[in-house]
Amino acid sequence: MYFNISCSNHMKNSNNKIFICKGVNSAIALLQSNRFDIINIDILKDSRAGREQRIKDLIKDHFVSYLNKGEFYKKFNEGRTQGIAVEFSGRLTENILPSFKKSSDVCLLALDQIEDPQNFGQIIRTADCAGVDGIIFPQHHSAPITHTVLQVSQGAFVNMPLYQLTNLSQGINELKDNGFWIIGLENSIDSKLWHEVDYSGKTVIVVGSEGRGIRQKTMNNCDFKATIPMRGKTSSLNVSAAVSAILFERQRQLNKD
Repeated sequence: MYFNISCSNHMKNSNNKIFICKGVNSAIALLQSNRFDIINIDILKDSRAGREQRIKDLIKDHFVSYLNKGEFYKKFNEGRTQGIAVEFSGRLTENILPSFKKSSDVCLLALDQIEDPQNFGQIIRTADCAGVDGIIFPQHHSAPITHTVLQVSQGAFVNMPLYQLTNLSQGINELKDNGFWIIGLENSIDSKLWHEVDYSGKTVIVVGSEGRGIRQKTMNNCDFKATIPMRGKTSSLNVSAAVSAILFERQRQLNKD
């Protein structure tokens, strides 16, 4: 039996959930990982996925179904698949943060009210590329982990620790007590330019939605505020683009040192 992760209430309440992941890059990342149990792999006959040597090597020990176009697209009629869909089970999120007490250089990304799954998926991908150690997001006022989030992340969800907390503000406050500096991305008169903020050491970078920003309760926990000024007529960046700017500024500073 197949479940669509965007609409199964059963899966939302279970620890080990069943997911379907589509796309060549996502499938390769998933099959290379030991985190999840692979249930079934569906491949479209004569597709790119079926010709990809890396996939051929990775699927040898798994149950694989080769489907013709009619069968494949009847089963997977939404989104880009690139001719492969992997059904797997496992746990994508944790609800308890590690203490990170023994770590001296950790960067976490906290998402406050990021409800667009496209943005969420892109942020996961960017965070992995930029060497972030984990993403924190709230149980409510957030996009759930859906097929869209997984697909847009291009397999980055496999390697990125995701922490879904009941109370985001409380979680950030606990990290602050454990020696983290909290940096909020916010356009305000007391914000520093994003490249003037020091991102070294143990840091949590907090970003909010484009429309509502960071909630005040969360903002109250921030030690510093960073802003990216706009030079054109558009008033703001897409949140995933803003995250890219901040995270790769951090990388520039670390590489400079």
